[in-house]
Amino acid sequence: MPPAAPALTSRIKGEPNMNSDSNISDTKDVEVASHPKDASRRNLLKFAGAGLAATALASPVTSAMAQVPEEANTEPLNIVRKGIDKSFEVFNIDILEEEAKRFYNKGTYVFVKNGSGRQWTLAENQRAWDDYVMTPNRMQGIVREEIDLSVNLLGTQLPHPLIITPFGSHGLHHPAAELATAKGAAKTGGLLSVSSASTASLEDIAKASDGPKWFQIYLDVDEGFSRELLQRAKAAGYKAIILTVDSIGQGSSDEYEYLGKLRPWLPYGNFPAGRSTRFKTNLSWSDVEMIRKETGLPVIVKGLTRPEDARAAISAGAGAIQVSNHGGRALDGTPASITVLPSIAEEVKGEVPIILDSGIRRGTDVVKSLALGADAVAIGRPVMFGLATGGASGVDSVIRYFHQETVDAVLHSGVDSIAKLGKEHVRRI
Repeated sequence: MPPAAPALTSRIKGEPNMNSDSNISDTKDVEVASHPKDASRRNLLKFAGAGLAATALASPVTSAMAQVPEEANTEPLNIVRKGIDKSFEVFNIDILEEEAKRFYNKGTYVFVKNGSGRQWTLAENQRAWDDYVMTPNRMQGIVREEIDLSVNLLGTQLPHPLIITPFGSHGLHHPAAELATAKGAAKTGGLLSVSSASTASLEDIAKASDGPKWFQIYLDVDEGFSRELLQRAKAAGYKAIILTVDSIGQGSSDEYEYLGKLRPWLPYGNFPAGRSTRFKTNLSWSDVEMIRKETGLPVIVKGLTRPEDARAAISAGAGAIQVSNHGGRALDGTPASITVLPSIAEEVKGEVPIILDSGIRRGTDVVKSLALGADAVAIGRPVMFGLATGGASGVDSVIRYFHQETVDAVLHSGVDSIAKLGKEHVRRI
């Protein structure tokens, strides 16, 4: 059995994690409630560094969290903490999710983990990986430590193909919100996609780390406001714009509706105080051209599941395609992203990069995606569970888990770089 994590006591004196590059200066006492399953859970995740380095990350997001009304909680949080920052070894995302679950109230957890409707698509995103098997290629003389996971995306050289997908309201997971996520992503040089529905402002997130960042936008019905957001992103140094096209009527799960949508509603850091969000639903391909002209930056069209839509996006000037069903959170009943990837890759034929998201939980999922035509993958919920459990260092821990598993899967494939993965390395059963 792995060594037990440091014991959770009734009061922990927080100290900065010496393995973290976070600019943490304040040290706070953190109240920790006992949890009946702590003893068994401590054997599931191995915590590194200074243990539970529970520290307050100074940021405007902390005050936003303080505004959460008590009535939003359907049950008390098991742990009340201020800015935990800790590293741990991830063995399995389901186990990590169970650990992270302690940091949410029930309404928030159901909102984060669930998809829409009866959640067929959410389940299919997981099941569909089993439609493909790996085909190991032995005796190829591959040295594990020399395997190359690097990829160039839209002019940015990245050390690995693991992107943090745009995900709104990181303040639901950690007091430092996207500031912690940005610092965690930067530890491995990973690319962070920042949602326009972020808790922190896009400018503050840009300043939080030197890591590469793209900005995702939901176009507003007020085109002037959308243009303003785009100009702000360009000025802040974002290298590309992601246009999400599949969340024109984001659904909720039946369970979340039954609970009465009980979760804290945090302010969006990119919107003026008191301004409601009014996302545009009548999107058209001309919106891609508008974004290109407004920013001069590459545009990634996110949310495509049909080859003909991928072709239309390229014709409209898209610099990349993101194959996605919004993690099962948009229209229930759509196929898994991995199911539609081969036909889209066949249509695109390498003209622009392809990114795949939705349902990735293992390194074998990453390699199957790359072998079937994706250039990179984008990861959502697992990163949020890492953020909730360990802040910036938790995000880093999740990326390192995927990195290690991806290297292992590439090694078994018998190639020394992800650029050499192809259809011969997987087989549909």
